[in-house]
Amino acid sequence: MTPEFAVSSVLLIIWACSTMVSRFEDYFPLAVRQWLGEIDLDDPRTVEEIQLAYTDNRITEAEMERRLAVAVNPRTEQIRNAVEPVSGIGPETALNIAAKFESERELREASREDLEDVPNVGPERAAALRERL
Repeated sequence: MTPEFAVSSVLLIIWACSTMVSRFEDYFPLAVRQWLGEIDLDDPRTVEEIQLAYTDNRITEAEMERRLAVAVNPRTEQIRNAVEPVSGIGPETALNIAAKFESERELREASREDLEDVPNVGPERAAALRERL
């Protein structure tokens, strides 16, 4: 076996493994996804992440309850669906918006300054949100 063949074989195996990991990472157990860096327990968003962050003592019980209230609130999904089509608003920013506003109506009535108080929402995104809503 030539050294070039060995190196290319190793690179092929690494590529195949990384492709498989990225394709099936949503099916991995939570602890594996955390180890891979897919889950940020310093800012947990899903119910699983919130519970794991609490059990790892990364958030307090009060913070866990606050985050769970946002995560399981059916209005959260409505607000996310309303704001995610806006350019520059991804799932993380949409959850930040949903955590700040109780309803779409409250969001529509929010001032530009209120919107800019949300993390990752600056003047341009606030203007785009107000235009969309």
